[in-house]
Amino acid sequence: MAKTENSKKNGYIDSQPDMENDNSIYAYPNLSVNKDGIIVYANGDVSRILGYSRQELIGMEAAKFYFKPSERKKFLKKLYSEGEVHDYNLTFKTKDGKKVNCEIDMAVFKDSEGNVIGHTGILKDIKLETELRLKLEKDNKKFFSVLEQLPAYVCLYDNDRNIVYANKYLRQRFKKYKDKKCYEVFHGKDMPCEKCPILGVFSSGIPAVFQTVQLDNKTYEVHDYPFTDVEGNKLVLELGINITDRIKAEERLREANEALEIMNKVLRHDILNDLNIALNFCDLIATQDEDIKQRVMNTISKCVELIENTGELERAFNRKIDSNGIKLSDIRTKIKELSKNYPELKINTIGNCKIIVDESISTVFDNIVRNAKVHGKANNIDISLKKEGKNCEIWISDDGVGIPDKYKDKIFNEGFSQGPNKGLGLGLYISKKIMEMQGGEIEVRDNNPNGSIFILRFKSDDIHEIC
Repeated sequence: MAKTENSKKNGYIDSQPDMENDNSIYAYPNLSVNKDGIIVYANGDVSRILGYSRQELIGMEAAKFYFKPSERKKFLKKLYSEGEVHDYNLTFKTKDGKKVNCEIDMAVFKDSEGNVIGHTGILKDIKLETELRLKLEKDNKKFFSVLEQLPAYVCLYDNDRNIVYANKYLRQRFKKYKDKKCYEVFHGKDMPCEKCPILGVFSSGIPAVFQTVQLDNKTYEVHDYPFTDVEGNKLVLELGINITDRIKAEERLREANEALEIMNKVLRHDILNDLNIALNFCDLIATQDEDIKQRVMNTISKCVELIENTGELERAFNRKIDSNGIKLSDIRTKIKELSKNYPELKINTIGNCKIIVDESISTVFDNIVRNAKVHGKANNIDISLKKEGKNCEIWISDDGVGIPDKYKDKIFNEGFSQGPNKGLGLGLYISKKIMEMQGGEIEVRDNNPNGSIFILRFKSDDIHEIC
């Protein structure tokens, strides 16, 4: 108590008292002067502005720093008559005699008994404040310029899920976003999502990351963060990155991995079949029958060709059909090539149709015809080509024993094989995969009066690709 009384007598304030006052003049002062005009408190900001150390400032007369004494009288009169002043401009003199233009927010300071003991407040260097404000504005412009140029959308939500800020990317995607909820803008819904991640961030204060398909059918990786603006408002900051191409790339990678596995099976399957044919004729190699010799040589040559063409077949699996990179294939030419490999079969071709396919279609034809010969015991094969709207259909019909109904939904499965001449069960499975890679379909039906019909259906969104 003695110290406090002594402080009052000397006009000093030992420390800033705790006051329940939101006024920043009281809450965060940087300068206090007692009623006798003596500086009793000054922080580092005042020290920097005036050029004195804090130790030098404490106990000095405030009047010393006024560039014009008349300004001090005018200022104090206004301050003590009104109780406080704001944004009041004064010119002070620094330690080295230079002028410094300042802006002051001051209020009269009283003790607990209501007695005036001085004034306290905030002293600001106008030049520095201006420089800082300009720098802040420049930094803000730079920051918002970065947001505007981001190849991703950025927005802010209030607690009602209204978009209160949207960057250029978002504004260009959705022209009408103002005064709309997030679920209206991004999903075209009238009602909120069942589990709204934005509300989850508001309630938990924990960031959230998720993937979502939005109104324009693009897949976005969305990052939501709790955010508080300069005014203390609780918001959610959302960053959305378009990952549609990444998703497609990942899908292509999965397809490529599957294709590599299939390629290994294709190579083993086709070469094994042809080598078996060659081996069956080896016992007859001594014969003078030139036709048999030629068939053996053709079969072995085909095995070599299969290996050489593996790269081309692999590319057929690893890409989607590109009309700029693949020429129209004449199906009749492919069928003619097929007939050379099966001279014992009578293959008739009806109709004509050109479609965008790659060399792997030969593998499909070969597997179907071999299946008809080996398993179906067919002697004749009819191939019909016809255009059905945007589709081209190839019907491969045989006069063999046919395929029992109980096997029709299994013959395209990997590893399925039946009958006395069953093999690895890969031929028709591979054929189905090749058709799928080319955006087509394959199905099997009964032929009348006997045998089977395999239908290859090639689809196109462009009617001009089918002719």
